[in-house]
Amino acid sequence: MTNVYHDTAYRSDAIPALPSGGHPDMDKVFQRLPWGRCQNPIVPNTMAVQLAYAGLFKDESDTYDGFPWGESVFSVSKGFLSGLQGSLYILYMCAWLAFFISFLPLAVGIIGTIMYRPNIEGVIFLFDAYKYMYLIIAICYFGGKYGRLLLAHLTDKRQRANPTGLYRREGVVRIKERKSVFEAPFIEFDAYLIHTPSGRGGRYFNLVLQHRYSKHPLWMKGLVTDAMNQNDVYAYWDMVQQFMDVSGPLPDVPIFEPFRSRDPVTREWDERTDRDPFKWRKVTSDSWRTNHEQTHRNRLQNTNFHHPCILDARIQGRGLPMPDEPRGAMLA
Repeated sequence: MTNVYHDTAYRSDAIPALPSGGHPDMDKVFQRLPWGRCQNPIVPNTMAVQLAYAGLFKDESDTYDGFPWGESVFSVSKGFLSGLQGSLYILYMCAWLAFFISFLPLAVGIIGTIMYRPNIEGVIFLFDAYKYMYLIIAICYFGGKYGRLLLAHLTDKRQRANPTGLYRREGVVRIKERKSVFEAPFIEFDAYLIHTPSGRGGRYFNLVLQHRYSKHPLWMKGLVTDAMNQNDVYAYWDMVQQFMDVSGPLPDVPIFEPFRSRDPVTREWDERTDRDPFKWRKVTSDSWRTNHEQTHRNRLQNTNFHHPCILDARIQGRGLPMPDEPRGAMLA
């Protein structure tokens, strides 16, 4: 079983001593997130995508082609096309929100028509007043939804050729930059909670893995992008760590469920705990919203993500003394 994992695979219970390094400028501006104590909380805002992805794999014969998420690779989108897909998704969500918000002025218009112009002319006037607004909403909704799906289909081959992502069995991170690929062990990266203005008086939060000994960053966009709640990013970082940690099973979330039997440590864990292989795939979107969502939102809100960092304890200059630091003490 252990032959599946490389010697470089990340094991949270066997972290080697690491040389000093870091980015003090980033530490002054952004929050460096601690390693360890993964509590496997669900990120509720990602569950619609996760359940839809898991639903693509009906049985074991379907799991040969897990992309962008599988038992050994956690692919991370990069580049213009991925950004365009993200923009189309935001357009789709904004249109969906605008549709429900528009009910208020429409209700006012309907009441006004009934009270003051209860005839065919009033109905025509009401229709003319709102037709362009709903036409724009429809274009944004269907253009964003199906345009994103079409773009994903047309660019699938190109995105699969991009090696950017996290590799569980090898314990490495790969970042494609133009014609070259940067590779480094997972434990050489520091995780940061990056915040940017939302343009609406708030902030967007994202997870960035910054290589400690160089200037190579990996923006972990894709599953969690531009979160409005910091806890979403904290939980996402927990999930990423658990994915990479071969001393334990894969995170118990929908996107990894179809592939759990293909990871030796996870398969052994599931057999020992008698986990239902279709635990998440039996949950529909409606069932999630009705029976589970609020529970997990409350759990996420009440989870304490602030704890000592197990990795800092193994880095020179943080938890370990520098090689040239004197260890003796002056005796009286």
